[in-house]
Parts: sequence; structure tokens; C-alpha cells
Amino acid sequence: MSQRNSDRIGIDYLSMVGAPLPEFIRTAAAAGARNVSLFNTLPTNFNPWNAALRSVCEDAAVRRETIAAARDAGVSIALVEGFAIVPESSVERHRHGFEVLAELGTALVSTVSFDPSWERTVDEMAALAAMGAEYDVTVLIEPCVLFPFGTLDQVLQLIDIVAMPSLKLMIDALHIVRNGGFAKLDQVDPALIGYLQLCDGPLHSAGPEAYMNEAAHQRLAPGKGELPLVDIVRRVSPETIVSGEVPMAAERAAGVSDLDRLKAITQGISRTLELAFPG
Repeated sequence: MSQRNSDRIGIDYLSMVGAPLPEFIRTAAAAGARNVSLFNTLPTNFNPWNAALRSVCEDAAVRRETIAAARDAGVSIALVEGFAIVPESSVERHRHGFEVLAELGTALVSTVSFDPSWERTVDEMAALAAMGAEYDVTVLIEPCVLFPFGTLDQVLQLIDIVAMPSLKLMIDALHIVRNGGFAKLDQVDPALIGYLQLCDGPLHSAGPEAYMNEAAHQRLAPGKGELPLVDIVRRVSPETIVSGEVPMAAERAAGVSDLDRLKAITQGISRTLELAFPG
């Protein structure tokens, strides 16, 4: 594999959710990842993992430990997730999170909207994008039909309305296939896609509850399912990070080690990149 492709490989925190952040970073590096994503906070109404999370943005001690672990492991903290829009609360609450991103060396954050109001989602997304521009951070919206306004068309409409370079797309392979957006990906400018999350699974879900459980707890490593991962990878820029978001609750419960699970993810990403860009 080329050095450029190796440098693109990442692991997202959901793949080892609940672990102390330094431990997660060291394990991801040992598995071959060059990049990681972390959670900032989770909305109080959305924690399907029952994880007791210490915020890398709110907790200075956790931040120091995390920065040291990333430095020692040679890993980039490429993305911080959890900058969500929620009803009856302003995105201004995320300002401190933006203020500390420079300490982490992070220039990407992700968001979704939990607000059922389209008008308020537009206003809050514009405010979040403006805050991102203020701190030289790109805000990435993830299309996911488990949340309001989660189709690719709706997210692209949001980006068009806000019309700021600091607002782009994050693509999750599972969600983009399940929400019907994959067929439209070739119409999206690759430069608009700021981050790619890979996993695998069946093409179709048994229903909303099964889909939610799969997304939060039980995905497959890249190459172990039916998702068109090679085609998805070919639709993003060659510089875009390709990271594994692959919770494996059953394997974890069966005693498969964190390192072995994360190695399965990075190896799957490597094979996908080699198939997408042979030679």
C-alpha cells in the first residue's frame, strides 16, 4: 500500500466506545491507524452504549492525557464528534469545544440535528458553521435517517442554504447506503466530503429498531458484508481520511480483544483502499 493511503487510515471512537481515551488511542495506533476520532459529549437523550464519557473538550486533565497519548503514538486526532444541534439549546454551548480544538490539533468536528424544526436547524447550522470559520475548523454534517433531516438531499440542501466553506459532508458507509444516498454520491463534488467512515453490513435492514441496534452496537469490519465500499471510497478525494466506525458488541462480549477487533477494521480498510486504487 502507498504511504498516502496508509496515512489516511483511521479508527473512530465508537469502535471502542467507553474506553479511556489514551487507551483507545494507543490501541488504535497498535492496530495500524494513523488517525482517530473522539467524542466531545453525547446529548443526554442519546447514549445507546450507556458509556460514562469524560469529555476531551470539557475536562482539562483528560485533554492533557489524550494529547500526550496521541503524541507518543504518532496519531492524529483528526475529528471530534458530538457538536450536535438539539432543541431548546443554542450551539453557542459548543464554543468552549471549538476553543480547545487547536490544543488537540483537530480541524474537523461533526454534527447532526436532533431538532425537529427545519427552520431552527438551518439557523443553528449556520451559527455552527460561522463558529467553525471563526476557529478555522470545518463542520461536517452526517446524513443519517435515524435523525431528523438525515437524507443526503436534505443535508446537501442545508449546506446550500448556509453557503459557507466551513460546512461540508461526512459520509458513513452504512447510513449513505441505507438512506438511499449512495446512488447520488457520484453527483457530489468529492471536495465537499471531508471525512469518510467505513464499516460493512447487509444492504438492507430488518427495520428501524434493528438498524439502530446495528448502527450503535453491531457492525461488520470492512469487507465482511455487502456494502459497496470500494465504489464509496472512489467517490471521495484521495486526501480524505478513511476511518473505521465499527462497534462489535458481540465480539467484545465473546472475549475478542480490543486490539484484535481494531486490527480487523484497519486491515479491512487497507484491503478496500488497495481494491479501489490498485498499484
